Amino acid sequence: MTPLLSLLVGACVGSLLNVCLARWKSGGKIASPSSFCHHCKKSIIWYDKIPILSFVRLRGKCRFCYKSISLQYPLVESTTAFFFGFSAMFFSKQAFFLICSFIFVGFLILLSTSDIKWRLLPHPFNNFFILSGFIFSCRSFFPSVNTLFIASGNFFIVGTLMFLLTRYFPLWMGGGDVKMLAGLAVWLGVFSAFYVLLIASGTALLLFLAMFLMGAHKITLKTVIPFGPFLSFGALVVWFWPEFVLHKGMLP
Repeated sequence: MTPLLSLLVGACVGSLLNVCLARWKSGGKIASPSSFCHHCKKSIIWYDKIPILSFVRLRGKCRFCYKSISLQYPLVESTTAFFFGFSAMFFSKQAFFLICSFIFVGFLILLSTSDIKWRLLPHPFNNFFILSGFIFSCRSFFPSVNTLFIASGNFFIVGTLMFLLTRYFPLWMGGGDVKMLAGLAVWLGVFSAFYVLLIASGTALLLFLAMFLMGAHKITLKTVIPFGPFLSFGALVVWFWPEFVLHKGMLP
């Protein structure tokens, strides 16, 4: 798949991710009802559902009530499009890994957006992320006992260790973060998952200190920040540049 086509697919998937976020919060089904404006409740016309372009054409407002449309929609769509195109640059000749990269990136964006918006990493999103990781870890649609055993071991080792650590350091990570990191262990392996944690923790600490020293509004030493986006950042670094991180990176 070419990067251009991947961009288009990514924009459409980003639109689906927005639907997943909206429907999960409201308790509705993904397939129905048809998308509607959350202000006036009128159904959105099909040509107003074109990813990114419709937002620009409507100038960020509903066609009927003229209320502002959240910037979340074009941002999620454009971010997903970008990383899908980026994935195609890395895996254009490896169809299986390209599809897996789309799934991996899509879940990271879904989880990160949820954490930024609600400070939550919902169990359904994490559960499907972990399940898709088991499929990826098998490298085929006919998994062997060994690959499933290794993936399961990665999940329980990282999940159990991080769960125990959060008992002693409850302000460090929440239950959703632990589950997400365990899911990353299924996708990437135990050692790679800890590299992700190292990158995420270092990046979060640097950003927090920078904001604190600059006197950012309402930032104190007790401020809780969403950790999911930082885990996603670390995961993307390991996913796209595993050789640099694991063999030439910060640790021997």
